[in-house]
Amino acid sequence: MSAPRIVVIGGGFAGVKCAQVLRRQARDADIVLFARDNHMVFQPLLPDVAGSSLNPRAIAPPLRQLLPGVRCRSETVTAIDLAGKTLQHGVPGSPPRTMAFDHLVLACGNVANLALLPGMADHALPLKTIGDAINVRAHVIDQLERAEAAECPEERHRHLTVVVIGGGFSGVEVAGELNDLMRSLLPRYPGIRADEISVTLLHSQDLVLPEVDRKLREFAQKKMVQSGVRVRTGCRAREVTGQGVTLSDGERIAAATVICTIGTTVNPLISGLGLDLDRGRLPTGPDMQLAQHPGVWAVGDCALVHNAHDDAPAPPTAQFAERQGRQCAENIARALRGEATRPFRFKLIGVACGIGGRRGVAQIYGMKFSGFIAWWLWRSAFLAKIPSLAQKIKVGLDWAWELIFHRDLSHFRAQRSEPISRAHFATGERVLRRRPELEELYSIERGEVAVVAIGAGGERELFRLGPGALIGEATLAEPADGEVELRALTPVDLLVMGKQALSRLSAALRPLEAVLERAIDRPKLRIWQHHQHAMVGLAQVPADRLPHDSAPLVVAHEDPLGPAYTALIERGAGCLLVTEQGRLTGIATRTDLLAELARGATRDSPIGMLTNRAVHALRHDATAAAAAELMADHGLKYLPLVDAGGAPCGLLRSDDFVRFALARERTAEMG
Repeated sequence: MSAPRIVVIGGGFAGVKCAQVLRRQARDADIVLFARDNHMVFQPLLPDVAGSSLNPRAIAPPLRQLLPGVRCRSETVTAIDLAGKTLQHGVPGSPPRTMAFDHLVLACGNVANLALLPGMADHALPLKTIGDAINVRAHVIDQLERAEAAECPEERHRHLTVVVIGGGFSGVEVAGELNDLMRSLLPRYPGIRADEISVTLLHSQDLVLPEVDRKLREFAQKKMVQSGVRVRTGCRAREVTGQGVTLSDGERIAAATVICTIGTTVNPLISGLGLDLDRGRLPTGPDMQLAQHPGVWAVGDCALVHNAHDDAPAPPTAQFAERQGRQCAENIARALRGEATRPFRFKLIGVACGIGGRRGVAQIYGMKFSGFIAWWLWRSAFLAKIPSLAQKIKVGLDWAWELIFHRDLSHFRAQRSEPISRAHFATGERVLRRRPELEELYSIERGEVAVVAIGAGGERELFRLGPGALIGEATLAEPADGEVELRALTPVDLLVMGKQALSRLSAALRPLEAVLERAIDRPKLRIWQHHQHAMVGLAQVPADRLPHDSAPLVVAHEDPLGPAYTALIERGAGCLLVTEQGRLTGIATRTDLLAELARGATRDSPIGMLTNRAVHALRHDATAAAAAELMADHGLKYLPLVDAGGAPCGLLRSDDFVRFALARERTAEMG
């Protein structure tokens, strides 16, 4: 008889503890643990990593070291068949594989809900993983560097302002740690004063830390304020942008660093099971087994487990997750032996939280502590909970080092060169102001912006842009005097492309455009060949009699790029025609102009030097059939029509021929 297979999904407190206990109590079982990373994350200490008082490796013990005898798989479980007791797993880029199980433990937790507020996903920094903590630390130190170099007081203030959204354990701890970090590094930044550091904690209730006794909450809030943290209670964040946070009452806090510790949502793997959820969690029986699916168990943050000790749902905390993992493993071992399982029962030992400044609050076995003794108990409790002796030593040494020496201020930039990113702007915020040269290209995904001219006579709106519009330096090219800026009329979401990324993309656009034209437009142009009436009609109609754009956008060879591009956007035209001494000499699409901008052209560059001079054109009195052949043979999307002197007098598009062919066929059918 083959050994029973027990699969655990999740490498957090609940999953790791369950696998550890199973290895001891179900020695004959084949135990498999799936986790995204090959290490466990001791999440309560992530704020210490962000505050540079702990090395990231100290709180990330390797799963294979913690779980000898357990098959650890750094793969993603993509689907689960509860009835058939199988699951699909794999890595990106490879076909999924199927694994059967006898018992399944769902311990995959929840995921961050960065869509909770507009702009949060684009501009707020989460704190859920080791990578998040490293990124927060690097970002904050980078803002200190920028602040000391800033000459504008408003920019300097923004760089030195941190906003933390959420006044629970994580929010309070990270606000305290970052406040300590920034102030402890001030001796290394002589140009920054202590009164310029601003760490603001936003909380919707009247006091922070709703999980602890009211007196401890009052103590925590009072001491945080004394240490320099601005605690804003009774208020909510409404929107996050690259310039700061907008509160529910409309007040804006300018900040270069926004950290979100609120908002979770159901793990997609759990929602994909098709089971009824209670407050986003899987309801279980008293023994943590799903009622309709024997052999399937749920523990940790993804599970709603009632505690037999007080008949209340167990809170989603590390302390309860670890105890649920232990007892779930014991129940599985009992089930394998044919014994009755037991309901989950656990009496809370206590709670503790660090608030910065080597102070904390704690409730342990009903006793209350505050100040340094609470901070010491808080760190001691977490040190005892770390599952690996090697990690305990690392954490202890790091904490001892931090008591004596300054925190490390080195940081490493993990961002890619010239990434393509997204940005969110609130109503009324400035999106872009005219600069000496193009730095980025923006594409509006949602919302509307106004191009506003600012001069001695005041402000005037030039035009508006909506979803799908591309915005570059040329968009702000007119008027030549004064300033021009883009201003958000509504909440706006943009796709932002750096100059180098734009240059690389533009190099690929032309061959791609040619391929698409040949694949799409050429069959359209030749559609008349398969319709006798259309073929006869095209041969009889002069090109300038075909319904088309009789007033194309025409600019002179010496005209600057800026106004030409602005006119292209305002008219919604597909291309512009360039003339020299009245004769057609070139044609340019929006893609052509963007490519030239990426190669170094400016708003003042003559348009004639940037356009395609190998232009195909046709006399206006030629037949429409000749025009269609010319466009099809050369893969043209647009065909200018010129008069006897070579001056442009019209512009044909591929769609003009399609409309003509369809109209002729309809007329023939009716006749």
